[in-house]
Amino acid sequence: MASGQWEVVGKNKKSQNGKMKNTNEDKKSIKIGPKLEDLIPASQIKSYYDGMEIDNTTKTKEKKKDSEKKSKKQEKKEPSKPKPPKTIAEALEAIDATEVANIIATNKLRFSNAPLVWLKELANFLNSKIPIDIDDPTFSNLPPNYPVSVLPIDIRASLDNVLRDAGKANTQLFFDVTLTALANDMSRGQSVNGHRLLLQMLALENSEFCITSLPKSVSLRNSYQNRPPIGLSLLWALGQGGHNNFADGMKVWQEIFLPIIELKNYTKYIIAYLSNHLDRHARMDDTRVSQEQLFAMFDTINSKRNGLSKEMSSDLIKQLIKYKDIYFSKSGNKLQVTFNQFMKKLPNQYLSGTNLDPYNQVIVESLVNCLALDDSCNATWRQLFSRCSKQCATLIEYIDTNWAEVSRKLKHKSLKITVTQYKEVCGEFLKGKKKDETVVKANRICQDILDRMTSRKRFPWMWAILFLLVGITGLISYDVSRVNGNFPKSTTGQLLNDLGLLEHSQKAWQKSLSSSARGYIWLETNIPIYYTQAVEFSKPYSQLSKDLFTIGVKKTGILYGNMKEYVIEKTPVVIATIDQYIPGTVETIQTYFVSGVDTIKIYSNEYYQVVAKYLTTKVFVGDWAPEILQVKTQLALNATRSQVNEYFHWFREQVHTYSKIP
Repeated sequence: MASGQWEVVGKNKKSQNGKMKNTNEDKKSIKIGPKLEDLIPASQIKSYYDGMEIDNTTKTKEKKKDSEKKSKKQEKKEPSKPKPPKTIAEALEAIDATEVANIIATNKLRFSNAPLVWLKELANFLNSKIPIDIDDPTFSNLPPNYPVSVLPIDIRASLDNVLRDAGKANTQLFFDVTLTALANDMSRGQSVNGHRLLLQMLALENSEFCITSLPKSVSLRNSYQNRPPIGLSLLWALGQGGHNNFADGMKVWQEIFLPIIELKNYTKYIIAYLSNHLDRHARMDDTRVSQEQLFAMFDTINSKRNGLSKEMSSDLIKQLIKYKDIYFSKSGNKLQVTFNQFMKKLPNQYLSGTNLDPYNQVIVESLVNCLALDDSCNATWRQLFSRCSKQCATLIEYIDTNWAEVSRKLKHKSLKITVTQYKEVCGEFLKGKKKDETVVKANRICQDILDRMTSRKRFPWMWAILFLLVGITGLISYDVSRVNGNFPKSTTGQLLNDLGLLEHSQKAWQKSLSSSARGYIWLETNIPIYYTQAVEFSKPYSQLSKDLFTIGVKKTGILYGNMKEYVIEKTPVVIATIDQYIPGTVETIQTYFVSGVDTIKIYSNEYYQVVAKYLTTKVFVGDWAPEILQVKTQLALNATRSQVNEYFHWFREQVHTYSKIP
C-alpha cells in the first residue's frame, strides 16, 4: 500500500524457472507505452498511413507481374502438341522408321520361332499409328496402288524384309487371318488401316493369295455383305491381286464380286473394277482369254444384266466388249468352233434395228470378228443356213446396215459366195405358197449387198481421168456454145484456122477421141489385172510396214502408260507438298473448279434449251420443217444420182462410138 495501490495478499506463483510471474504488470507495461498520436503531429499521421498503403499496393503489383512472367516462361518451355494427321499419307510420314525397325527386331528376338506373332504385332502397331477414318473403303479417287504408293521408302523396306523373312506359307496364313481381322475389327469400330496396308502389300507381291482360299473368302463376304463398308473393304483387299495378274483378278471378280453385283451398294464398284482391270491388262502380251472363259463370261453377264439398272447394264455390256476384244486379239485364225457357238447363242428370231439389244449386238459383232479373222468361217456359216436361218438373217441385216464399217474387215470374195448361196436358199423358200416375212427381207438384203459389191469403185483414180476429160470438153463446149455451136467461128476454131490447123485439128480431134476411147476401154479391161499383180507383189512389204507400225504403237502405248502411272503416283506427293506449305489451297481450288464446272453445265443446259426451243418454234417450221427438208433432200439426192448415172451411160456410149472410128 506504500505506493497507493492495492496489493494481492497470498503466495506468489513461481514460473517454470523459479521466478515469480506478474501478468498484470506485464499487461500494464504494454498499455502504458506511448502512442503514435502523442509523438507525431496529426497532419503527418495521415501522410504516413497513405504511404504505407501505396507501398503495399506497389508490392502487390510487383508480385502479380512476377507470377505472370513465371507462367509465361513455363508456357514457353512446354512443347507444342503436334497436329493429328488427316490422311493416311500424313500418318505414314509421321511414323518413325527406326521405331518400326526396333519393334520388328524385338519381336524376332522374343518370338524367334513364331513369324505370325511378328506380323500380328506389326499390324497392331500400324493400326495404332494410322487412326484415320476412311469415307471410301475402295479409294476410288486415288491411285490404284494407294496406300502402298505413299508408304515411305525406309518403312516399306522394313515391311518387305519382315514379310520375306516370315516365309510364303506363313504370309499366306497371315493374309487369311488378317482378312478376317479386318472385318471383325471394323465391326467393333477399331482402326484397320494397318490391316489394309499389309493385305495390299501381300496381294501385290503374291496375287495367288487372293484365290487360294476362295471358299473362306466367299463365306466371309456373305457374313458381311449387308454392311457395305466392311463388304467393300473385303472386295478391295481381295481385288488387289489383279493389279499384276490378269487371270487371278478375273478369278476373284467372277467368284467374289459377280455374285453380289445386283446389290445396289456394290454394283458401281464391281463394274468399275472390271473396267479398270481390262484396261490395265489389255495391252499386255501375257493377257489371255480362252474360248471357255469367253462363253462363260457371255452366259454370266446375260444372266445378271436384267437385274441391273439401264445405265449399269449398259456399262456392263461395254466391259463385255472389252473382254471379247482381248479374246480376238490373241485368238489366232482358227475360229470355226467359236463362230458356230456364237451363232447358236443368238435367239431363234430375226433381230433388226431396235429389236437388236446391246447384248445380242455384241454377239453379232463377235460373228463379224470371226469372219474377218478366219475366212474359213464363211464355209461354217453356209452349213448353218438351214438350221439357223433367222440367226443368219440377223447377221446379214447387220452387215448390210453397217456396210461402211464392216466391208473393210471382211474378204469380199468369200462374202460374195456366202451371200449368193444364202440368196439361193431364200429363193427356194419363197417358191412355196407361204412366204415368210423374214425370208423376204433377207432375200432383199442379200440383193442389196451383192449390188454394193458389184458396183464397188475399185480404182478411184479413174474418176480423175473422167473429170479431166469432162473439164476439157466443158471448156471447148462453152466456147462453141457462145457462137451457137459453130466450131469454126469459136475462139478455138478461129485460132486453129489462123494457124492453118483447123482441118488438121478436126482430124486430130477425131483421132484423139478415137484413140482416147480405145485407150479408156483398154485401161478399163487391163488395169485390174496389173493392179492385182502389184498388190500381190507389195503384200509382204505392206505387211512388214504394218507390223512395224503396230510395234511402234504398242511401244508408244507402253511409254504413255508408264508416264500416266508415274503422274498418278506422284500427284498425291505434289498435292501433299502444296498443302504443307499453303494449307487448304488444293481443297479451295478443287471447290472452285467443281463449282465452276457445275455453273457452266447449268448455264449451258439453259442456253441449249432456249436455242433448241427457238429453232423448233421459230426457224424449222412450215417449209423448213425437218420432215419437209428431209423429203426435199432425199428427192435432190435421188435426182442427182439419176443424172449422174444417165451421164455415165451416155459417156460410155460415146466412148464406144468414138472407139470404132479408124
